[in-house]
This record gives sequence, C-alpha cells and structure tokens, in this order.
Amino acid sequence: MELNPARFLGVALLLLALLGAWRVRLDRDAGETRWFGWTHLAAPVSRRDTPVRYWSAMTLNIALVLLLALAGAVALRAGIWRFTRL
Repeated sequence: MELNPARFLGVALLLLALLGAWRVRLDRDAGETRWFGWTHLAAPVSRRDTPVRYWSAMTLNIALVLLLALAGAVALRAGIWRFTRL
C-alpha cells in the first residue's frame, strides 16, 4: 500500500477540526472565548461584558472549524481520486 499524502493531510485537517470543535464547545459552556480560540494570543472575551465581541469571536472560531472540516474532506476526496487514476 502506497502512502498517500493527500489522505494524511485530510485526516490531519479533520482531526484539527475535531479539536477545534471541542475547544469551541468548552468556550461556549464557560461563557468566554478568544479570537482564534486555539492560539491563546489574545485576552478572553466574556459573554457578559461584551456580547457583540463574544459572538463575533465565537462565529469566527466556528467558521474556522467548518473551513478545516471542508478542507479535510476535499483533501480526502483528492486522495481517493489519485488512486482511481492508476
């Protein structure tokens, strides 16, 4: 069996999306989040103090999770196409 880098990339992106979704859920339950949630480069944004900034940051984090999942699915599909052209 040949190592397929596209499949490896797809699985890695899907695992990263899963980690991101878990982080977003924990942030939502705690009532605070960060911009680009996984980096911890910014101060937390609380739901009670600044609701507009909180929901903007949460929307951005969810969009990043969805983008990673889409990129992972596309990479996996590209890996499948590679083996069908042998």
